Amino acid sequence: MISVKSERAKKLLESGKAYQSSKNSFMRKCPLDGFDLYIGVELDNGHVKNLSFFGQLKDYERVLIEALSILAQKRPLASLDQISLRECEAFLRDKNSEIAIENLDSEVENKWKRLLQWLKLSQHSNPVLDYQFNRDKGPFSRLSLIDKVKELKAFLASKEVEMIYKGSLRPELIDLDEMTAFVQVPYETDEEKSLFEELHSLGVRVFSEEDLNFIPEP
Repeated sequence: MISVKSERAKKLLESGKAYQSSKNSFMRKCPLDGFDLYIGVELDNGHVKNLSFFGQLKDYERVLIEALSILAQKRPLASLDQISLRECEAFLRDKNSEIAIENLDSEVENKWKRLLQWLKLSQHSNPVLDYQFNRDKGPFSRLSLIDKVKELKAFLASKEVEMIYKGSLRPELIDLDEMTAFVQVPYETDEEKSLFEELHSLGVRVFSEEDLNFIPEP
């Protein structure tokens, strides 16, 4: 059983500023399994200014997100997923040698990573656009590396891709090696793997390139 132990964590449960008594119009519902959660992120030039949340959460989940809201301040939204579960737990300790939350396991850690990745990819993202590859440019395979990257980024930000991920998980191009695109996207559950297969199939059809390969980078 996971339990909150430190006094600092218990105090945050009682008086934390990030948790709200009800959801507001700025919050988005987290679509991931295992979360009944709404989160709102206020930005200032791409950096987190404020994070608020609401939902039916366990005590340890709530206090970890309270810690996240503090640690995330002034950080770039793009690096939000670098705040680890261990960092948040350590922040909540009374002393370095005393664990703040007992029995956090790999399942909780994986759940945490998926949550932060969703926040990074979906919160305050660019407007969704329709995408169609311009055949006048010639075959995708013959484009320069720079042009390939531009086309793939436009494709991943398209309405077609949003429909696959239901507007909640926006894939992001991490790297490109000739015809192999490395894409940051959740890829742990069977459902996430199935969605990625749909993304790959759509990419092959859109660019008319059977050799175009998408590799997931969780």
